[in-house]
Amino acid sequence: MDRGSCDRRAWLAGAAGWSAALAGLGGCATAPTEPAASAAADTTAPPATQVLPFSSAATGGAPAGWRPYALRRDLTRTRYAVVRDGQRRVLHARAAASATGLRCAVHIDPADFGHLHFSWRVSQVPVQADVAAAEHDDCPARLILAFGGDETRLPLRDRLFYEQVELFTGQRLPYATLMYVWDGGRHAPESVHRNHRTARIQYLTVESGPQRAGRWLHYQRDVVADYRRVFGEAPGPVVGVGVLTDADALKLDLEAWYGDITLARSAQRLSAPAATG
Repeated sequence: MDRGSCDRRAWLAGAAGWSAALAGLGGCATAPTEPAASAAADTTAPPATQVLPFSSAATGGAPAGWRPYALRRDLTRTRYAVVRDGQRRVLHARAAASATGLRCAVHIDPADFGHLHFSWRVSQVPVQADVAAAEHDDCPARLILAFGGDETRLPLRDRLFYEQVELFTGQRLPYATLMYVWDGGRHAPESVHRNHRTARIQYLTVESGPQRAGRWLHYQRDVVADYRRVFGEAPGPVVGVGVLTDADALKLDLEAWYGDITLARSAQRLSAPAATG
């Protein structure tokens, strides 16, 4: 028997333990939490060519074109609703020991539209939150980009992991997932940490610690440069954009507000990551 077959049998023999492993994936999930009928109906709509804005959505509920997602259907849902914040509409998130997000399906070439603009505000930042530790992997705010790609190029370990996630959830993980996160303070901005189960999910810290909690913060990122830095290759298309406020690991109550998210074209590349208050 060849080495690859032995590895496959060893991994598949431990399938019963994977349900616990999935709990540590947090915001990388893409499985819908609606009933199957509504989920099936939604798949007939083509992906958006730009991220759908919160500012033009009706207040009081989730914005049109954004769907709940979770890896484990037993998780308590984070509540998301469009609300007014002064003169504009934003997305409000309230996590009470919960870990589900919202996702907008898109198909965007970051080589053409790779300048990411987003903003958020959080009410508090738990100092014990740590994206590098599975048992403390909560964030008051995350922005998630999912990328398409050729999964046959992935190492066997990752391909088997994807198979197990699909077995337990009915959904495929993206080829790669990049999360811009607000960490509790243990890691400096611009630090990168991989998910403890797969290197295809990476966390890039853009804010750390409670010092700027309560303020609207605005960010600009060069998606191509960030992806190359984190994954060591050029990115494929952006196939999903998500937000996640999660508090299931630490069993806390967290709030965040998200402004519109855009992937814009620019004649010049950003010279450096930008974040303003």
